Amino acid sequence: MLVAFQGEKGAYSEQAVRQFFGDAAATLPCRSFADILQAVQWGQASHAMLPVENSLAGTVIPAYDQLLDHDLRIQGELMVKVEHCLMAPAGTTLEQVRQVRSHPQALAQCEQSLARLGFEPIPYYDTAGAARDLAHNPEPGAAAIASALAAQTYGLIILRRGVEDLPFNYTRFFVLGLTPPERRDPSKTSIVFTTRHTPGALYEVLGELAQRGLNLTKIESRPRRNHPWHYLFYLDFEGHEDDPPVQAALAGILKRSSFLKLLGSYPAAKPEQG
Repeated sequence: MLVAFQGEKGAYSEQAVRQFFGDAAATLPCRSFADILQAVQWGQASHAMLPVENSLAGTVIPAYDQLLDHDLRIQGELMVKVEHCLMAPAGTTLEQVRQVRSHPQALAQCEQSLARLGFEPIPYYDTAGAARDLAHNPEPGAAAIASALAAQTYGLIILRRGVEDLPFNYTRFFVLGLTPPERRDPSKTSIVFTTRHTPGALYEVLGELAQRGLNLTKIESRPRRNHPWHYLFYLDFEGHEDDPPVQAALAGILKRSSFLKLLGSYPAAKPEQG
């Protein structure tokens, strides 16, 4: 098993791989979301770990765009608790730190904590990349914010754990592969579709779920790149594609939409997982 993820070794996405598959899983770091999905399609990896939503920052838009562009199936989901750790080379004390490097989103999630500590935030392209480069080129007064796995990977010491401002910080990931997963309930199903450009079109599609008692858990709209002012809709709802109510709903949606793609039916993650 080889699981592709976006980022450097020690990224939160690699942490997600270990949480889902175990510490023995081999990983393949990639530069972009497109690269990790292509690695699976081209046989370079067996699975991809794709972050799709954060409880504070919202939907990861580029990830959803890639779901449309590649023919992979969602095999599972998981929720990873994001714990930002302040780290530095061995021998560094908290009092010596003056500047902290990390991805802009991580810095934003730690803004109040960094201000209280009096540290200058320095934007960096990647959380784990900031840790790796600091380990390779230590600078006096410099620290990084990344995962505990990044500190372990690059031999840095953790000066403080949990420097995020809000404790309820979770990232939702999709596990992607070439084939449908073995069924385990409770299940979720994810689809993407477009409606006809007529009044009530979206209402009618959602009604196919509502009249069959299928609970909608997420809806996201994205512009269609080849049709200005027309939109794609991503839906997650409870149930499995093999269930008769779900099959009937999908048949109804197909009749009422101009495009429908099933992204997968998969075991639902526990809300408190992570």
